[in-house]
This record gives sequence, C-alpha cells and structure tokens, in this order.
Amino acid sequence: MHALSLASRFLITLVVSAVLPLLLYGWFSLRGMREQIDEQVVRVFLPQLAADYAQKIETRLERTDQACAVIREIARRVLDEPKAEELEEELEAFEENVQLVPGLLSNFLDLLLLADADGDVVYWQDGHRLNPSTHQRRAELIPKNVADADWFRHAQAQRGTHFLPWGRSKYLHRGRNFRSMDPGSHHLGVAMDVPQGDGKSGVLFALLRWSEVQSVIDAAREVLIKEARLPSAEVFLIGRSGTVHAHTDRRHYGLPLDPPELAMRLASADSQGRCASIGSDGCMWRVGYAPGGGEEARSFVIGVAVPEAELFAASNAFERVLLIAIVLSIIVLVFWSLIASRAITAPVKQLVDATRRVAQGDLDVKVLASGGPELGELALAFNQMAHDLAVGRERLAHAERDQAWAEMARQVAHEIKNPLQPMRMTAQLLRRARGDNDPRADQVADRLARTVLEQTEALDRIASDFRSFAGVSPAQKMVVSVDPWLDELRDQTARLFEDRSLTLKVDAHAPDVRISIDQGSMARVFVNLVQNAIEAADRAVQVRLASRIDGSKVVVTVTDDGPGVSGEVRDKLFDPYFTTKSSGTGLGLAICRRLIEAHGGTIRLVSTRAGETQFAIELPLAAS
Repeated sequence: MHALSLASRFLITLVVSAVLPLLLYGWFSLRGMREQIDEQVVRVFLPQLAADYAQKIETRLERTDQACAVIREIARRVLDEPKAEELEEELEAFEENVQLVPGLLSNFLDLLLLADADGDVVYWQDGHRLNPSTHQRRAELIPKNVADADWFRHAQAQRGTHFLPWGRSKYLHRGRNFRSMDPGSHHLGVAMDVPQGDGKSGVLFALLRWSEVQSVIDAAREVLIKEARLPSAEVFLIGRSGTVHAHTDRRHYGLPLDPPELAMRLASADSQGRCASIGSDGCMWRVGYAPGGGEEARSFVIGVAVPEAELFAASNAFERVLLIAIVLSIIVLVFWSLIASRAITAPVKQLVDATRRVAQGDLDVKVLASGGPELGELALAFNQMAHDLAVGRERLAHAERDQAWAEMARQVAHEIKNPLQPMRMTAQLLRRARGDNDPRADQVADRLARTVLEQTEALDRIASDFRSFAGVSPAQKMVVSVDPWLDELRDQTARLFEDRSLTLKVDAHAPDVRISIDQGSMARVFVNLVQNAIEAADRAVQVRLASRIDGSKVVVTVTDDGPGVSGEVRDKLFDPYFTTKSSGTGLGLAICRRLIEAHGGTIRLVSTRAGETQFAIELPLAAS
C-alpha cells in the first residue's frame, strides 16, 4: 500500500502541476499547424502537382501520336506502289520524310515499322538514341512478317489506332521477361492502319521512347526538392494493374506498388485525390495522385508521395520543444519521488530483463517474488509462464519431428506406387500362366524380368529425386532428337499404363531439333502428367504430346481431355505437398518443376477447361 501511495502521489502531482497544462496547450497548437499544412500541401499542392505532370505526359503522348499520324499519311503512297522499282523509290522518299519530322526518331520513338496488307515488313528504323553498335542485333529481332502479331490484326480489323501496354518489346529485346530498371528498355506501342487504294490496309507500328516519360517524373521530383524543400519525396507512375511503370527510384521498375492497398486505390482512381499510406519503411506517407492517359492500354496514375515526418517537420520541431518543456517540469517532481518509487521500479526492471531473456530463448529464467504482494504474484505467474513455454517448446519440437517422418513416409509411398504396380500385375500374370500350364509362360517370365528391371531403375530414380528435392542434383545428360525421343517416350508410357484406358498420340513439329536432357528424369515428368490426367478422369483418357520450335527453345505440350483444373487450385499446382486427391503427398508436380528447372527449362499450365488441360514444357536447344 505504501508503494501504491507513492506512485499515486507522484502521478497526480505530475499531471496537475505540469503535464496536463502543457499537453493541452501543445495539442491545440499542433492541431492548428497540422491542419494548415494538410490544407495547403496535402489537399491542394500534391494532387495538383500530380495532375500537372500527368497532363505533361499526356501532351508528350499526343505529340507523338500526331507525328505518327503524319507518317501514316506519308506511308499510304508507299503501300500503294505495286512495282518493285517504284516501291524502292517511294521507300527512300518515305525515309527522308520520316527524318524531317522534328524529334520523331531522336526523342519520341525507338522503333518505326511499316508492314503491308499481308504483314510483310517493308520498312523499319530504330531510334537515334539507341546504341548504334547493337543495331545489327536489333535487326535480327525484326521479323520479316508480322501478320500473326496481335497488334497487326487489331489495327487491320478495327481500322484505327491500337495501343499496346507498357513493357519490354520483343522487337528490341530478347529477354522480354527480364525486369529491367532502365527506362530506356521500356516502351509504349501504337499501331495505326494505313489504308491502300485496293481497300486493304497495312499497319504502321511505333514504340514510344519511355525515357521521355521518366524525364517528366524526374522533373516533378526536382520541383519537390528545390521549391517545396522535400528531399525525400517520391514521384511514380503506375498502370491500372498497380505495376510501377516509372519511378524516381529505378529499383521499383516493373514491381507492384507497395503497399497493395495503396496500389489498389490508385489503380482504380478516376479523378485526382489524396490519401495516407504506411510505406515499406514503416513510416506514414502522404500521397497525392491524378489519373491520365485516356485509352485503356495507356491509362496511368501519377502519384506524389511525401513522408509525413518530413511534411510536418515544423510541427514536429514544435512538438520536440514542447516535450523538452514537459521533461524539465517533470525532473523536479521525479527527484523527490525517485527513492519512494524504487520499490516499484526495481521489481519491474527485473521482470523486463527476464522478459527479454525469454524472448531470446532462455526459458530457464526465474524472477524473485519481491516488491509487495501484487508484484510478487506477477513474478510467480511469470515463472509459471516460462515453465509452460519450455514444456510446450519441447512438445512442439517432438511433434514436428514425428510429422516430418510421417510426411516423408507418405511421400515415399506415393512415389513408389507407380513402379510397383506393373511389377505386381506382371507377376500375377506369370503365376496364372504357370498355374494354367500356359505355353506362353516363358514369354510372360521374360516380360516380368524386363518389367522388374525397368521399374527398379524407376525406383532408383525416385530415390534420387527425393535426395535432391531440396536441391536437384546434376542430371546425367545426353543429346537427343526431340521427335524420335517423344515417340520412344510414348511407347514407354503406353507400356506403363497398358492396363488403363489411355490413348497416347504424338504431334511432332520439331524435326532435326536436338536437346540435352537426362532421359530418365524427363520421362518421370511426362509419366507424372499422364498419371495425373488418368486419375482425374472417370473415363477413357486421350493424351497428346506435341512439339514445336520457339526461338532458341523447344516447346513440348501435354494435352489431355480430362475434366480440367478448378480455378481455386491453379496457382498452387506446383507447390510442394499440395494435392486435391484423397491420397498422395502432392510432391509430383513440384518434383517435375525442379527436374525441368535443372535442365534450364520451365513448366507451366497453359490452359484448362472441361475437355482440355494443357501443360507446356520449354527446354533450351542443345549447343551445336
């Protein structure tokens, strides 16, 4: 009771004589300052700045579109010339006219391409700011015919302007999926139909230089630094999917805007506004934003973000002064109550130190029961808690070990089922043949021997797969021809599932193409896909293996006519231990992905619906 009385007197004196008046004064003063800053900067300046620079970007895009429209009119005469001699002259005149359009290839475009009504590329030119030493590499990326391109078909069909979304173009970069932080590696595409006299139309295609848009974003940040004195401010541009398309910090290029709540709000914005968000650094940021771009493919939102601490620096400084005044007032009162309150602080400090030791993993810590009945009871409860945690940790570790062994047992049982099945069936067939004195018993015995040899090899590969699941071991590779290998794989898989209602077909379109693979590992992949198709269907299944060449890769597709994969499990198909079956561990597709990645390839679900599910496996071609 004595300790409680000292604490009460200390707190009452502190609040009444010093803290309460200062807090009331500071609260009203800080509120007024923050409301003024919020009104002038957050509500007005940030959204308006975002809107101004969104308009600047739209103006640049419109100027580029107008320049392309001029080139489109010039291109009409080129595509109307039927004779090769006249066409060559018109192309020379066309190129001269292109060079005369101010800033077109020096500032606005990185690629200009003209295709006739059949999709044949009759002219192309890359931008002046691109590295001239890599011109030949870019020339190799320009196709001779673009009739299959989506932008070509859309522009022809719609007879107008078709916009392509932001990204890396396959006409300038081989690694389209590589996340580049260089604005010069990204573009906006535009395709315009070019009417011809015969009623057909060609297409003019252009890639807009994204560095010009990034320069607008950088200029907006310069305004915030020099004029608003906000050195930590950030300016960014996102698409309607929430992906960062431009940022004053290049590290964010191509990533979803963080946090997701802010990305969702800005991506759906249809007018300028403001909001608050907690950044990745854990600090509060104020954001002003404004949409722009117009067309769906070009639609974007510009955001201007300022850390709240920097925005309210003046009020925070006042707050610090206020806190210092409070501290000075408290010191006088603390001095005379220090000795009296030590009876409380010493046991509490001991309890805090013990809590930190528990947080670091030391569950053997004990706290002395001192400081009066209340603190003594708290110490006893803390000691009991630490003891219970120690017991619980031991039980949890034991349970995790048991679960790990049980999980591994289930995994092994799942994987050895397939090799054991044909051996069991062939052995039963041999036993029946000998019991019936069947003259084909010797043939069945030979077949059993072959099956046992094949499946024991499969069991050996399964064991190797489990050993290397955490990190696939180097495969025993050899160079094979794709189409003959697929024929052999079809026969091998058909023998494995000869007791099931299965039809296997091969649609080979990769003649003379060779790849370097471990045939055993790759056979495991295809067997697993076929087995999954069989188990998912309640009727006869037809599976088609098809091959084709895609640049420097060969693509092998596995298509079945089963019931398909439901939407809620598609994203989890390749996760370890995920399965929709009542038995099995769910490691099959996870091991398939690891085996394929060990070959430098990829596997993905291309499409699925009732009656058709297709997986695509991409493998690099063997070095010639």
